[in-house]
Amino acid sequence: MKRLSQKDAEDFGIRTAHHEMDNGELRFRLTSERGSSYILTQSTAKNGWQNAHVHYRKNEFYLVEEGTVLIARLVDGELKIDKLEKNDHLYIPPNIPHNVLMSEGAILHTVKYGSQEEDWNPCPELDRLLCGVDILSLR
Repeated sequence: MKRLSQKDAEDFGIRTAHHEMDNGELRFRLTSERGSSYILTQSTAKNGWQNAHVHYRKNEFYLVEEGTVLIARLVDGELKIDKLEKNDHLYIPPNIPHNVLMSEGAILHTVKYGSQEEDWNPCPELDRLLCGVDILSLR
């Protein structure tokens, strides 16, 4: 087995990007020039909802490795919140606005695929709905 360098990966169209988000989450991304991506997200003591968004062309798949993750979706105008725990997973097809909240210490794996184009669109309507949600009662 030959180990590939970062340059080798880039030559194959694979890039990495790592960030600390405004809500304290740590995100480690692996992206392909084909538009697919993998994200490992680790929560910290500073938790909060991510930014509600919708993908019009991409599929998104979530898998919880540790902790509890709430995934809010806006389906036909109705707010639905799924509580996922270790080994639970959820598929989100295109055109479904969604948002994520992770418990402290949670680890979440996300796979996005289905389009080469950038496809992250804000959904302020879902953000507004989540402002009134008592997240402590959902945990």
